[in-house]
Amino acid sequence: MSNATTGTIPSLLDRVLHLYESVENKRRLGCWSNPEQALRGEIQWHGLARGDATSGDLMPVTAECLHTVWAELIGFRMDRLFQDPDTFLENFLRMKIKKFEELPDDTPIDLNIPVWFGVILEAAILGQEYTFSPTEEPSLSRSPVIEDESDLAESFDFDANPFLSIAKRFYERIRSLVGPEFHVVFPRWFRGPQGVALYLRGFETFLMDLYVNPDFAMRLLRTVTEAEKQYVAWRRSFTGEPTGLGDLFNDDIPLLSPEDYVRFIQPLEKEIHDFYGGIYYWHSCGDITKHIEGISSIGRIELLDLGVSMEDKEQGIANLLEATPADRPVPQVELRVLAHKHIQNASEQQTRTYMEGILGTCRRHGLTRYVLRSSGMSQVHGAAEDIRQLARWVEISRDVQASGT
Repeated sequence: MSNATTGTIPSLLDRVLHLYESVENKRRLGCWSNPEQALRGEIQWHGLARGDATSGDLMPVTAECLHTVWAELIGFRMDRLFQDPDTFLENFLRMKIKKFEELPDDTPIDLNIPVWFGVILEAAILGQEYTFSPTEEPSLSRSPVIEDESDLAESFDFDANPFLSIAKRFYERIRSLVGPEFHVVFPRWFRGPQGVALYLRGFETFLMDLYVNPDFAMRLLRTVTEAEKQYVAWRRSFTGEPTGLGDLFNDDIPLLSPEDYVRFIQPLEKEIHDFYGGIYYWHSCGDITKHIEGISSIGRIELLDLGVSMEDKEQGIANLLEATPADRPVPQVELRVLAHKHIQNASEQQTRTYMEGILGTCRRHGLTRYVLRSSGMSQVHGAAEDIRQLARWVEISRDVQASGT
């Protein structure tokens, strides 16, 4: 690391502290009922709305894009971001500041600094090979690490885990650089059992296992579930921090029918729910319209992602309201928008019409608290133009709410 970089980090930390105390940040923080929980450790904000749409309050709007977009704007290599803690910290702070200044949404600046390695974390902990690319997000090897039952472990030595040695090095170095004002977040386990099993065994092979070798498939799912619970206990001991509610990231749930989700996966997600005492954020980029009844039966979910593949939210919202037991609050929902279709490759009128449709659906079904969100945006027109369009989407989403159309 160069001396220039060493000297840059303190000034960036000071800038974050200044923005944290700003009037604009206080406005943004006021949009949320739980700002202390909203950054989950994977560097994106997932909060619960404070206001009430039926009282005329505007629901929060949040916007994110892939690191590759910021890499072009700020000027850093993606592989160095995940290989050197000083580089990670400097550019994480630059991204944090630039997002706050470039995107006029309701995502505040907080004082959390998650140590984050993208989607590879859980599988990498369990031995899957991975790659850091100069220009892309981290990726996992396509070669399966689970070949047969002899590869299934019952206990895990996280103290000696090779991938966690990298995470610990980042965690300790970043803590030494930022001081007591900031909270460095050690990696948290997010991905659900199905997603991790698909990575470890291979997508086609694991999906075939479920039908031709279900006993083996279930033992693999059991191994992954036990690994998560043991990791959470180890992380609690390592950091000294309480566990809190869990998260379930399930991009791959729609690969199964609703019936097979309930048969194979939902009982394990219920077990994870019970382990944590509830699920804070249940996430999927896939279309879970037909799976919502099974998801709702897991138990308490604070925030449910109606993701980018669910372009028409009407049936998903109707299914959620019907499936939620009368003695349990309906989860708040993130209503996510597919950026390349409805923002980057759409006219302003097309974007407005789509957002009017989403908000009209919320009104018809009596949703009073929700979040409008675009995330996962990649480059289409160049980083600067894509960010400009994302900022414009924020303004349109607010304007549509304010106009009541």
